[in-house]
Amino acid sequence: MTAYEQMVKYEIALDMGLLSLDDLREFLNAALREKDVPYIYTDVFLTLDKGQEEVINAIFYNLQGNYTADRQADNVVQRALIGVIRDKYHSGEIDKEKCVAFLHRLTDYSEGDWNLLAIDEYYKLNKSGYCSDADFEVRLNDIFAKAIQ
Repeated sequence: MTAYEQMVKYEIALDMGLLSLDDLREFLNAALREKDVPYIYTDVFLTLDKGQEEVINAIFYNLQGNYTADRQADNVVQRALIGVIRDKYHSGEIDKEKCVAFLHRLTDYSEGDWNLLAIDEYYKLNKSGYCSDADFEVRLNDIFAKAIQ
């Protein structure tokens, strides 16, 4: 994943409430220890104490002219975010409802990912008793499998 893709991942995750500024700070602290650090990491790091809106603006500003977001379904950023959701769900940090809400929110950032839209419907069917927990988990794990492609 390129530095620009990493920053798009954090921009979306911050906007969704999936990750926090502390998560981004931890990532940037590790990244800034490396040689030949991309400028975007340094610039974003310098805005961390100014709040989430400033951080998102810094990411957006640095992407201009350097990166065009891939809005196709199953892009590298979307797969990375699905991986974050999967990890948080499997660790118990988020419940099934929050997991589905995050997956559904990803559709705001990509085009035509019917699997992400469908999981919301499967969740509704599961809640109303028309879809078993096991069937729902199979569908959810199909989506999570995308993250490791």
